[in-house]
Amino acid sequence: MPTRRLILAALPLIPGRALAHLPSGSRGPNGGQVQDIGSYHAELVLRGNDILVFVFDHNDRPVPVAGATAQAVLLANGRQATVPLTPKEGNLLQGTGDLAEARGIRAVVTLTLPGQRTTQARFTPLDPA
Repeated sequence: MPTRRLILAALPLIPGRALAHLPSGSRGPNGGQVQDIGSYHAELVLRGNDILVFVFDHNDRPVPVAGATAQAVLLANGRQATVPLTPKEGNLLQGTGDLAEARGIRAVVTLTLPGQRTTQARFTPLDPA
């Protein structure tokens, strides 16, 4: 019993943001699908032909992507397109692909942050809200 009381007593000390962790497959702060990518989260947002990938740590704080290399492989309608993603401001990677608006799209994002190993995440982008 003392261990249980200690845990219960410590719960209010845990920061609220740590409890707000976005699970894989959920909708992120920019409206896209969130997936784990290595030790981070990636949120994939498709807007027209623009492919936007936002990178967050596991406390849902933006991770700077300056110097990162990334690409998205889009699969839809029996076609495949590989789209390079360029680091933009803050935690945003961006590219343009002609399959971004296709129905039933699947995407594989490959990300290499400076000094980190290459990681991948698979997405099935969510329908617009």
